[in-house]
Amino acid sequence: MTSGKDRELCAFGASVLLKHLQALETEMQGVRSGGEDIEYIHRMRVATRRLRAALPLFEACLPARQRPVWLKEIRKITRAMGAARDADVQIAHLQAYASGLKDPLQQRGVARLLLRLRQRRESLQPEVLHALDRFAASGALPAMRAALEPMAAASAGPPFSHALYRHAADSIQPRLDEFLAYDAIVSRPEAVAELHAMRIAAKWLRYTLETFSPLYASGLKPWLPAIRQAQEALGNIHDCDVWGQFIPAFIAEERARVTAFYGNPRPFRRLLPGIEGYLADRAAERQRAYAEFVEQWNVWQRKGFWQQLAEAIRQPLLEAHRLYPPPPGAAAEDESGAPPSDGNAPEDASYR
Repeated sequence: MTSGKDRELCAFGASVLLKHLQALETEMQGVRSGGEDIEYIHRMRVATRRLRAALPLFEACLPARQRPVWLKEIRKITRAMGAARDADVQIAHLQAYASGLKDPLQQRGVARLLLRLRQRRESLQPEVLHALDRFAASGALPAMRAALEPMAAASAGPPFSHALYRHAADSIQPRLDEFLAYDAIVSRPEAVAELHAMRIAAKWLRYTLETFSPLYASGLKPWLPAIRQAQEALGNIHDCDVWGQFIPAFIAEERARVTAFYGNPRPFRRLLPGIEGYLADRAAERQRAYAEFVEQWNVWQRKGFWQQLAEAIRQPLLEAHRLYPPPPGAAAEDESGAPPSDGNAPEDASYR
């Protein structure tokens, strides 16, 4: 039988998970429309990622046998959406770039690149639809809803329990540590893989902060906008790196395609200026975006901005301990100054 504090934690978690579940269900029909609005697939992918981030945070509240099945199904649908979403983003950006070109020599190559990307995106849609069908057939959505709705019914607002704040701090701090561990590579523009990994760490930190932000009077502002800014900046850098790898491979592939069709590569020369022009544009954007990110990162570090976040998530624990010290003979405090989180704290209002 779950304790009072466990019920509150599970009720909070169920409410969070149901919100993401609803977002996922809302976008599924839009994704089936295929390309009419690329934001459907983006929002659905984000909803699945948020579910993937939140499920492990509240795994103790979920049915042990179903939990790994749900996570597996959500992971599969996220992956299925990934390639289609990446193609959508590339097409949208290239369309915007092409709209500003005046030189016909530049236009030809970009038009060919755009054509191939559109063909690739069209080829991906059947797999997207198949993935949606598989996901619907898995029964994960109704099973999750059936498990979560009874728990969420017990959800209550502030004041939140000490146990819930302890769980939030214990969940956020490792994500923050993982993100800050990349500080040493921020000054290395050539660290392509590490900067991409830092982006992923920023994303999971952001999702974890969003999960627990309702617990804090500040809503974890200004850190949530800042971590989103970091994630987007690193994402822009990564996108440029992807183009930097993709375009040379595309040039080789398209040259071979033209040679096979015409018997020689000469017609391909008309395409090359536009393709190489776009490659140069992406290299320049990468340099600009990287310099801007480093400048902002250094500002955050000089101000102790991320350390202030660590202090903000500990503050409710410190405050509870100050107002309601443990009785004589109780277990020693941990280094945060908060009462021990071994489940032995009394279940009265003293820890709420």
